[in-house]
Amino acid sequence: MNATVFREELRARLLENADRVILRILVSRTQKEPVELTGSQLLERSLALAEQYCQAPPMGVVLLLLPHSLELFLLHFGLILTGRLPAILAWPTNRIDPEKYQRNILHQLRNLPAAQVLTLPQLARNLDAGLPYRVTGCPIPDAEYLEKGFAIELRVDPVAKHYRDAAAEDTPPDAIFLQFSGGTTGAQKCVVVTSEILEAQLRRLTACLAFTPEDGVASWLPLYHDMGLIACLWFPLWNNAPSVHCSASDWLMEPSLLFALAERYTSTFCWLPNFAFSYLAGQRERMERTFSIGHVRAWINCSEPVRQRSMNNFTETFTAWGVRPEQCQASYAMAENVFAVTQTPLGDLPRTVPRSRVKHRSVDFSQLAYDLLDDVYVASGTALDGMSIRIRHADGDLCAEYEPGGIEILTESLFSGYWGNGGFQKQALTADGWYLTGDYGFLSDGHLYVIGRTKDIVIVGGQNIFPEDAEMVANSVEGVYPGRVVAFGVENEQQGTESLAVIAEMRGVFERGQAQRMEREIQKLVFSTIGIAPRYVRVVPERWIVKSTAGKISRKETRMRFLEEQAGLRHT
Repeated sequence: MNATVFREELRARLLENADRVILRILVSRTQKEPVELTGSQLLERSLALAEQYCQAPPMGVVLLLLPHSLELFLLHFGLILTGRLPAILAWPTNRIDPEKYQRNILHQLRNLPAAQVLTLPQLARNLDAGLPYRVTGCPIPDAEYLEKGFAIELRVDPVAKHYRDAAAEDTPPDAIFLQFSGGTTGAQKCVVVTSEILEAQLRRLTACLAFTPEDGVASWLPLYHDMGLIACLWFPLWNNAPSVHCSASDWLMEPSLLFALAERYTSTFCWLPNFAFSYLAGQRERMERTFSIGHVRAWINCSEPVRQRSMNNFTETFTAWGVRPEQCQASYAMAENVFAVTQTPLGDLPRTVPRSRVKHRSVDFSQLAYDLLDDVYVASGTALDGMSIRIRHADGDLCAEYEPGGIEILTESLFSGYWGNGGFQKQALTADGWYLTGDYGFLSDGHLYVIGRTKDIVIVGGQNIFPEDAEMVANSVEGVYPGRVVAFGVENEQQGTESLAVIAEMRGVFERGQAQRMEREIQKLVFSTIGIAPRYVRVVPERWIVKSTAGKISRKETRMRFLEEQAGLRHT
């Protein structure tokens, strides 16, 4: 299916649902009702908004730097239907420094092969001089409060404008839109989604989940993330099924919002990162009413290594509301593959493997305490049809079952390399076409177990330590701000190895004496759980840990801040 045929098919599917509500958007949790769009309304309003704001040539890249809004959804589809290539950028959280954010985003965007960027008017005025292509303001109703943070005088070095009257020469002819993978603090890594790989992904996922027009999806996931864009928006839409969306910030403030939407609109699928399972369980006491959510066919744990403790807490907490263990699934996915690579068979519990059975070339997990850390690895399911997985050691040798190594994939939905002004960069692909994911894990009986990111592994005295393990332990300490923990390695020149550092934010008013008590408890628990004592444990005030423009914790930038402060202490 080429791009022209794909766009025609999209239009036909919208018209097939001309009188049926196919998309609901709760713009703000203060609204009583979401905006509802039938297929014909979505088609008409998308085309109208694209016509109003788009100045890019056919197949030109249009960057969408907009908050959660009706306009963001409409422009994404409108640009596709009119033959442009939309690319949704991460909207910043309200915790970021506005000036630093804008300078960072200028650095990221200058080298992208774009023809235009659409953003809020105040931000457009600030960024215009620093970008070589058109910067257009797109007003959004009731978004004035978002613009106040950008009402600063931003001095930037002006760059010459180069307005494109045609798409870049190396633009793939069957491109539909762009996704960004990672790149939330440094250079954006651009993935071109073509009609062929998108259709293959949607078809394979539909078959795997036995998804029908009678199903539906509820989501708080942002559209700049492949889980929000593909699984929660494109997947149901392509299958003539409805979806309902709220913003991530509203969900964090009111966690029951997801349950309320799933109950009201009888949504049958919800994709969530692992932390959300723990977060929802931990927020149960804040929820003022009960919900009936037994109709949900699958709560799918995706985007992070799956933790059994998180899944168990979720099912145990919400059993009375109809949640059953077999509803909780797992998936391994990434933008480079459009979305899913693996999926737990529906109705099955995700498989587990004792940590002691895995052939690590490091610490003997069988000797450690497991009261806080899961004593098992949880599988992310088996490969979808048309997808292959292999595990290799750093020397290139294939790993045996239960033997962890680098995860590589070869699929019919695989990208062609990261795309930019210089064309496709294929360094992440092997000579035989496999993608080096950068993830670390193992296979057992066809099921994939993801342990963590290879680049984040801390090697302490020859033992591989996964920072996610230390972070999970520290998160259990009373007084720690939930989810605001980061662990990383620090060079230990005296011993010729790395040391482990753990940084945790204190919830509420910072008090030095309490922080010291928490530091001692974290030190003790991490040692008893993973067998390595952190050399550095710091409990810090809220907002100390560095986040990316997308609101994700930045391990790299937080480590840099820690090292800078350590250097300052040594000089005082």
